[in-house]
Amino acid sequence: MTWLDSRESENWALVSGTCLASDIHGWVAHQVLMRNKERGNMKSNSFDGEFMRLLSGTHHVAASFDRAGLCKGDTTAWIVDLSCESSSEMYVEHANKMGFTVLEDRPCLDIFDAQRIGIDVGVDENAAIAHIHLSDLR
Repeated sequence: MTWLDSRESENWALVSGTCLASDIHGWVAHQVLMRNKERGNMKSNSFDGEFMRLLSGTHHVAASFDRAGLCKGDTTAWIVDLSCESSSEMYVEHANKMGFTVLEDRPCLDIFDAQRIGIDVGVDENAAIAHIHLSDLR
C-alpha cells in the first residue's frame, strides 16, 4: 500500500521483476493497454491493474496481481510509467522514496519467469507477447 500512496500518479505501476521478457514485451503490453483504454475495453479499474492483467494473459484482474504484481518473497521489481512522460530522474526519485536500490538491469529472458505469469509452453519473447494477446480473446 505504501507504493500506491507514494507514486506520482495512477499511471505509475510497480510490477514483479520477473514478469517482463524484454523491453519489447513491455511495450506491446503498453500498446494493448492504450488500445483497450481508447476503446473502453479495460477490464481493470486502474491502468496498473490492466497492465498487469495483460502481462498475465488473463481476464481475471485478481489473478494478475499474483502473477505480475509483487508477492511476498520477491526481491526485484520494475517501476513503469504508463504515461511515458517521466524522466530518468523521476524513476530514481520514486525508487529512493520507497527505499529501493536502483539496478542497471533491463528486462530479459534470463530473469523472466514465464511459468509465474501463466505461460505453459515457451519461454521466449514471442510466447510472452502472444500471452498478452490471449488476455483479450473472448
